[in-house]
Amino acid sequence: MNRLSDLKKSLILSETDKQQGYWMLDDTHFPRPLTPLFASFMMPAVTSGSQRAFENMKMPIAQFIVKSDNGYYYQMMPPHPEPFEERMVKHKMKMMAFFPQIRSYMETRVNEFYMPFYNKLSERSAGPISMEEALQYVEELQQFYTKAWQYHFEISIPPTLLAIALEEAYGRVTEAEDPSEVYDLMQGIMNMSLETDRGLWLLANQVKSSALLRSILETSENPSETLGHSAEGRAFMKELQDFLSIYGHRTANTHGFTEETWFENPSYALSIIKNYVQSDYDFDAEFKEVMAERNAKAKELFERLPDGEPTERFKTMYNWALSCWGVDEDHHFYIDAMIAAKSRYFLKNIGRTLVRHRILTGEEDIFFIYLDDLLEVLQEPKPLHEVVEQNKNRFNEDRNRKPSPFFGVEPIQTPDPVIERIFGLPQPTEDPAKILKGYAASAGIYTGKIKVIYGQDDFAKLNKGDILVCRTTTPPWTVLFSIAGALITDAGGILSHASIVAREYKLPAVVGTKAATSILKDGDRVTVDGTSGVVSFEPS
Repeated sequence: MNRLSDLKKSLILSETDKQQGYWMLDDTHFPRPLTPLFASFMMPAVTSGSQRAFENMKMPIAQFIVKSDNGYYYQMMPPHPEPFEERMVKHKMKMMAFFPQIRSYMETRVNEFYMPFYNKLSERSAGPISMEEALQYVEELQQFYTKAWQYHFEISIPPTLLAIALEEAYGRVTEAEDPSEVYDLMQGIMNMSLETDRGLWLLANQVKSSALLRSILETSENPSETLGHSAEGRAFMKELQDFLSIYGHRTANTHGFTEETWFENPSYALSIIKNYVQSDYDFDAEFKEVMAERNAKAKELFERLPDGEPTERFKTMYNWALSCWGVDEDHHFYIDAMIAAKSRYFLKNIGRTLVRHRILTGEEDIFFIYLDDLLEVLQEPKPLHEVVEQNKNRFNEDRNRKPSPFFGVEPIQTPDPVIERIFGLPQPTEDPAKILKGYAASAGIYTGKIKVIYGQDDFAKLNKGDILVCRTTTPPWTVLFSIAGALITDAGGILSHASIVAREYKLPAVVGTKAATSILKDGDRVTVDGTSGVVSFEPS
């Protein structure tokens, strides 16, 4: 049996690890097993990057320590060694000073750090690369990942902390039984996910106005090819490709290298445009209505709040939150999705170099070797065909496994509010044969038939009014929200991506059920109560 290298040992949960800590499966962000190369870049970067970010923010958690079991992503969150109360005083002071700067901090990092390196990756994705250049560039990418994920946490965690502070301030001034209703005041704020959805809607309107384009999208089995047969079709494809050059660096499974992006394969976007064409959805009208409702609710609230320090504090928090509410979606667009997409293009080019040297059979085989093996073979070339085959077989086996929700003994303490709101916790259910319990993510009640969607290859099967059932959502999934009648997810809390965007679309949603994709089947009829967080089964 081959001995594991130090890198591989650092990535894999050992039996000793499982006994010495509490490891939680993060199926909100990583619902699938990770490939060897992605795990090699991602997991060390999160472990070390989170430590630096959490120290800068004086977090009561020391870091996220991440490892895998059968390819699935687990994290442990050790407390900071400083006494909790002392640490929290420093943390709150740090965050209060930072809250007004959340958006400007993100924009500075995107413009000065992320985009310049993405431009380098784009240059390195085209044209032949020597083995020596490949070694240098891969090492630079490894260094980039660590810094990138430090900044990721410094950008992504403060908006959630601000949201929790806003809840608390709202509860004090209104004495509301459920302070989370404050999120009704945070709807109708443009972000990169909504901007992408609007762009696709505008392209769909262009198709609606053309008999030729509409006919091709509705009847052709391969519309990308058929559109190339006419001048009008080619002009439309040029416009779509221009759109995707900005908004198409995304896949449904954000955290990974193996899936085609929309930029690489426009058929994913075309399937969504086709659904929009068949719908009477009006993005601008709907968004304008959501904005008007938010403004009316805020006006009514502020008119009835009493004068005094608590109200002034809430108003300040509210204005800070409004200024940065789109950061959650925007950071995903510029960081989570784009890191993986730009790395994919670049690493495929490295893969082509390895194919030319007969080290790999295909360019995408590179995703099935670990980083230490890649660095080694760039210095001392040797065939890796057997290694790739073994790793592919193991990966496919892992995809068919059902991962354990945790390892170790769960700490007896009140759940961290940040963790609960983002990741969610199991919800008790009296009779799982009749109901599923989750988080009340977006108000409203809807009854209909469900479609279980596992990835972007399934997007086209969702029809208008179907209830979307999935493990989790990332921004590329929002294109389905105007088509679906309701949403149910396995993972997530009330501040997860699915919850935030469902509220924007006024889509009844229950998230964090932990079991929806296992229990529900296509065609099942259910009622989604997004107000109470319950999914009930309808008689067939």
